[in-house]
Amino acid sequence: LNPFGKRVTPTILVSDEVIYFILQGGFGEGKTSEPVPLDSFLAGQADLNDIPRPFRDTGNCVMIVPDYWLGNLSIPFQAKKGSLAEAFLERKLREELPGIPEAKDFFGYFFYQTDPGERMLYAYFVREQKCFQLYEHLARWNLGPRRITTPAFLWEYRLREEIPDFQRGGKAFVHLVSNECFLYFFFEGHFLFSRQIALPAFQEGSSEQLDTLTYETHQSLYLFSQKAKAQIDRVYMASLGYVDTGDLSERLGREVEEFAGLEEALSEEAMTIGLPGLLSGFCLPDLSRSQRFRSLSHRRMEKEQQWKPVQKVGIAVGLILLLLLAGEGFLLRKWAQPVRPASARGGGAGETKSVEALRQYNEALDLFLEESRRPSAAKAIVHLARALPEEVWIREMIVETDPNPGVLLRGTVRAADPAQFRETLADFLENLNNHFQGSRSLGLKDIVFDTHDCKAGDGYRTCAIALKFALP
Repeated sequence: LNPFGKRVTPTILVSDEVIYFILQGGFGEGKTSEPVPLDSFLAGQADLNDIPRPFRDTGNCVMIVPDYWLGNLSIPFQAKKGSLAEAFLERKLREELPGIPEAKDFFGYFFYQTDPGERMLYAYFVREQKCFQLYEHLARWNLGPRRITTPAFLWEYRLREEIPDFQRGGKAFVHLVSNECFLYFFFEGHFLFSRQIALPAFQEGSSEQLDTLTYETHQSLYLFSQKAKAQIDRVYMASLGYVDTGDLSERLGREVEEFAGLEEALSEEAMTIGLPGLLSGFCLPDLSRSQRFRSLSHRRMEKEQQWKPVQKVGIAVGLILLLLLAGEGFLLRKWAQPVRPASARGGGAGETKSVEALRQYNEALDLFLEESRRPSAAKAIVHLARALPEEVWIREMIVETDPNPGVLLRGTVRAADPAQFRETLADFLENLNNHFQGSRSLGLKDIVFDTHDCKAGDGYRTCAIALKFALP
């Protein structure tokens, strides 16, 4: 990250009919291309000049596709090893999507536990053939997206930040935009399914829009109960159309809570996307936080990113082994020389030196083998770097590998208000739990706050924190 400059995050927005290329900076400004017809793009009839040149000169882009292009499943899974989960998902995708062999290259997953303590595996994957075709065409122009996500995953991240108990029970979110409505359903904090509904044109004094929305919402609530085997706890609504929260509450016979703050965010014209439909409720900075919302990458690209730190550690270990083997070769060559008579001058001293050298070599080899069995400090540092939000700085990190492997962190958190402070710590803990799988699940109670060591400046407060947890 470059804190002194603008961070550019190119975004590809895909709908059922057109593609937009959005180029945004770190301070909210953005540029959007003219719509490119999706069919002509897939048919190879699009011109590279249709894509803005600044977009073509950047990398690490995010592609946002319709929700139904991605599928998801949540199943009981007792094992915690990623290799077992990946092998299981590859086999299951081949069974469920026999006509789409590319699906095994585009999926993501994570482990979680239900309230009763049952271990679960949540997986999300590409199931629309157009997505693979689009990815191939973009890759030919060196525009292959680094991450692929959907509006539902973006809403999952945003609702999780705004709703305190979002990870418990079932939640429904109604997003009304003019004559279109998007219904999103989440269970235990994870996206389950969504629906896009076209409403009748608004007419003064007519209740057709409300009638249609009520009927479709009832049908979706029933579908949720069939899929999740549970009922919706709360219904939220963000209305940028002609139906308000009170009217829908009365028709549904249950409270519909207003999702406040959306209109205020959209009123900042310089920061809005300005596109109808899918992303009408999002601002450009929301799309730059690619480490926070759910997304997936090509499996080959993802493994390349994961193996980079491992390769560096492997090179270091290889150099150590090379030195040890060179020392062993030197000793063997010495021992292979003819043995001089014991009466020869200095013979006893030379034999003593050889025995001492062999003893030192064996001790060094035993020490190396013992160290190789301990948790990797380098790997722990890499995982911590990936888990750090932008607002958290680490001042001190102590990695203990023996006798009780663990990590002690001391650092600071910078926030404008208590809500942002709590949000930053929640992101930090969630990232630590994801990267250090196998260790005890961390919570806010594990963080020690030093309220006396807080400094204010430029509208922010910086407070000291400390955290200690065991390595798996």
